[in-house]
Amino acid sequence: MSRSSQSVDNAEAQRTLNREWNRVLNDEEHDYLDDPKAAQKIHEVLNASQLTYKYILVTNVIAKAVNPDIHYRAMQAQWDHPGAYNARSLGHAVLVEWEKDHGERLGGSNEPFLNKPARYPSFSMENSYRSENAHARLYNLLERLEAKTESGEIDPEDILRHTLYEISQLSPNTIDYDPPASDLPYADLHQQVCQYIESSGGGERLASVTAGVMKAYYGHTDGGEWNIEAENANVPDEFSNAAGDVEVFSEDELVRAIEVKDKPAERSDIQHAITKARQNELSEYLFVVGQGWRNDDEHGAALDEINDTNVELILVEPADLLGLLKFVEDAGRRQFVEAVGEFLNEMRADEVNKEDWEDVVNSV
Repeated sequence: MSRSSQSVDNAEAQRTLNREWNRVLNDEEHDYLDDPKAAQKIHEVLNASQLTYKYILVTNVIAKAVNPDIHYRAMQAQWDHPGAYNARSLGHAVLVEWEKDHGERLGGSNEPFLNKPARYPSFSMENSYRSENAHARLYNLLERLEAKTESGEIDPEDILRHTLYEISQLSPNTIDYDPPASDLPYADLHQQVCQYIESSGGGERLASVTAGVMKAYYGHTDGGEWNIEAENANVPDEFSNAAGDVEVFSEDELVRAIEVKDKPAERSDIQHAITKARQNELSEYLFVVGQGWRNDDEHGAALDEINDTNVELILVEPADLLGLLKFVEDAGRRQFVEAVGEFLNEMRADEVNKEDWEDVVNSV
């Protein structure tokens, strides 16, 4: 690490980010930046397709507003420059977490500074890139911002305000779901959810509903520390370390895993579930049969597999799953409604699946 490297207090950066975001949302006028060219280039970067460039720009704009000694092109503390700092730390600890609560307008990346464009000491034209135009646009913008702030022509906080205004104009990638404040009868909710999961939605609908039921059930009926995780339905098994589509953790210990099948099931699906159970040392494993079986022969072969294994593999029909909502009262059912929306957002579900769930929320 360079001896002259700068630092950014993450807590101060978070306070600054929240304060300026609220100001931007409440201001009637948004003429923050007295540099039309820089303002236009910020707009272009944030509306382009290169996600990593967005995170580099916004992270360094935040950093400069908190510590003016930082250079806009700095990305790593070992850069041989007095304005060097660790952009990854700030980006992942502050910006990524903030974005999750504000619509994931930049793209919802969990670790943007692990991508190749951000893995250099500084943002330079000597770095490798895919699009010369996009790379040069950000490079020239960062250089312009640095020169203008160093000369005193522009205040770094005004650059932050304009950047946040441009972010506020981007469409959010998540939806806020507000559960009904009044009573939530089981019969009404059951009918709406059954209609919702009639469509597969690429596997996202039944998986999010399953995770939502688990969160409501464990959260309402047991006072322990439970964490429910739902895997993105489109992640291939070879790229996933999850024990199932839905996992239940008690104080970080995996206690239950659930495979969710939203298409007609086959014997091979049961074999796969048994393998997952053994790999994760689970004596019991749940398998949600969302659309029945491929045919009678496959159903019979699957039952034979279940009877022959030492894993207690439990078949769960959607009716069994939703029946758990009978036991969690209105408060638990409201938690379920909100949780399904959260899981849809977390798995970056298709927009139609999120919008249709919003319709469910608004209709119960």
